[in-house]
Amino acid sequence: MNINFQQGDPLKLETDCLLAGLFEGDEFSSGILVEAPHSLVDSLETLYSKGELTGKSGNSTLIHTLGNAVPLRIMFLGLGKRESMTESTIRDVLGSAVRKARGIRVTSIAVAVDTFSTKETDSNRVAEITTMASINGLYRYENHVSEKSETTVTEILLNMESAAESNVVSYTAIAEAVNLARDLSNTPPNHMTPTILSNIAKEKADENGIGFELIDEKAMKKFGMGSILGVAQGSSEPAYLIIMKYEGAKHSPDDSIALVGKGITFDSGGLSLKPPSGMMTMKGDMAGGAAVIAAITAISKLNLEINVYGIVAATENMPGGMAQRPGDVVTAMNGTTIEVLNTDAEGRLVLADALCYANHLGVSKIVDIATLTGAIRTALGDQIIGTFGNNDLFTKQVIQAGSEEGERLWELPADDSFTKNFKSEIADIKNIGGGGAGATIGAMVIGKFAGDTPWVHLDIAAVSRTNTVNGDMAKGATGIPVKTLVSLCKSLSK
Repeated sequence: MNINFQQGDPLKLETDCLLAGLFEGDEFSSGILVEAPHSLVDSLETLYSKGELTGKSGNSTLIHTLGNAVPLRIMFLGLGKRESMTESTIRDVLGSAVRKARGIRVTSIAVAVDTFSTKETDSNRVAEITTMASINGLYRYENHVSEKSETTVTEILLNMESAAESNVVSYTAIAEAVNLARDLSNTPPNHMTPTILSNIAKEKADENGIGFELIDEKAMKKFGMGSILGVAQGSSEPAYLIIMKYEGAKHSPDDSIALVGKGITFDSGGLSLKPPSGMMTMKGDMAGGAAVIAAITAISKLNLEINVYGIVAATENMPGGMAQRPGDVVTAMNGTTIEVLNTDAEGRLVLADALCYANHLGVSKIVDIATLTGAIRTALGDQIIGTFGNNDLFTKQVIQAGSEEGERLWELPADDSFTKNFKSEIADIKNIGGGGAGATIGAMVIGKFAGDTPWVHLDIAAVSRTNTVNGDMAKGATGIPVKTLVSLCKSLSK
């Protein structure tokens, strides 16, 4: 899909459909209707008097211009009161609008960008949001469908007085990265094994000048990565630690951040077997790893002045004949022994060795991303990323980075008062706690392996998939938190 700029009167654009924003109570005193032809305005005032055309939030009115304007159609989008409009409003409205336009077989869409802008959200920012909302809103996963959808939007025209083209190019890369993460997480597990995921990561690294290294099981044994190997031993598929290195600040080799993703390409629960209904979406248990691969791909395209390691712990969690048993004790790379009491709490086990390896590389900051616990949904619902950390300043930076791009993060406690809950009688720690605070316990088990390095854990178990179509979200994988990770690296590079 091409995204281009077009200046001039939006009502004179040759396009299949023009999208224009309307503010409640301000429908005819601002925007494209101020200088519109009387024949068009008269018809629209009739619709307004009938309550069909309105700037109320969420309202959408499609009209055929019938020669009263150059665009074949105009879709008026209600934005609510001007003073209460947010970036989220624009994102949701435009994401839904481009899908609706595609549904009526539109191939070219123009957006009257200035009609969505306010003092708080200028036109350049609206253009960035429009870019992402269009690319992400039009996403669909049809790789295994015999009869693919015929209608496709091929062009988005951004109509505005001034154009910040470089920003739109950057946000195109970010939006495409979100869709890449969605593709990886939506892929059926027989088409997304650890080996296939590793090959895709290498392909993206080669395409974008990113360093690549693959640590196989033989190398894991030499490093003493007994924690990830314990999870992997129940599967016939080999495990890998995928390492991608983007060097954007070669003059500061000691200043780097590690983005560490849980890459469980299918999670049966192991011998602590999940019920059938609990396995149906477990192809997406590698959403954290997908986000890391996608984010570092976007970071390289943005040429950020920062050094970033992408580390993905990729394996299956299966109940094969060699599977680890509840009660087994494994030893992580840093020598910590872990009593495995529940094999379905495997994310913290693979991330333990991944974080140890991040520290082995000498990184100065770590963010891990994982579909870790069902408990996080109970705590925060399905709209907010659970956030835990060992450094207040860094944790706030991560939360702020997400907020700037419309991804909501909320910090939960992870202090030493919880450590007694996962202390083992026969090993250093156990991989589960007792009683409540399940999300915190899971995070703190991982945090034990961050050491003194500033570390943040993002539990995306509740937000990595959605069953509804809303705004720029399609059913299936969401691609969260790619935008947060890229935004964080952008802020750190400054």
